[in-house]
Amino acid sequence: MTGPRRGFTLVRTYPVPPAEVFAAWTEPDKLDWFLNPGMPIAWPPQVDLRVGGAWRLHMVETADKSYVTGGIYREIDKPHRLAFTFGAVGGWPDLTDGVEDAPLVTLDFQALDRGTRMTLRLDLPPHLDDEAIRNWFNLGIEAGMSQTIDRLRLPRP
Repeated sequence: MTGPRRGFTLVRTYPVPPAEVFAAWTEPDKLDWFLNPGMPIAWPPQVDLRVGGAWRLHMVETADKSYVTGGIYREIDKPHRLAFTFGAVGGWPDLTDGVEDAPLVTLDFQALDRGTRMTLRLDLPPHLDDEAIRNWFNLGIEAGMSQTIDRLRLPRP
């Protein structure tokens, strides 16, 4: 018997070198693409780019719904790979009780003749039961992540 999917992969291409795509994920002044366009933020994105360090930003979905999101870096191989546990203490996903139940996001940046292929893989922890896995997908994590990375436009205007 097969259970629910435990993750997903999204692929996008950009007409810039891998270092520029990597920078868009790791430099605070370039992370504004992650935010909803036209929505106010309480503070600029914060990045502590080191294994064990965190990135955090204030995500405003609507005038009535906002939260902190981010991640804790697990792997940094500039400009080829970036991996982080997705979430923020006191945010969404909430890491207040630890990272054991949080998704792992892995980004691979592959150089192409004229740009970069970015492959985003989101994996849910293997110990989560089928109901917990279905809950993540019912929350719209795949569609939300796809919608978010579609805001990343490179080169920047």
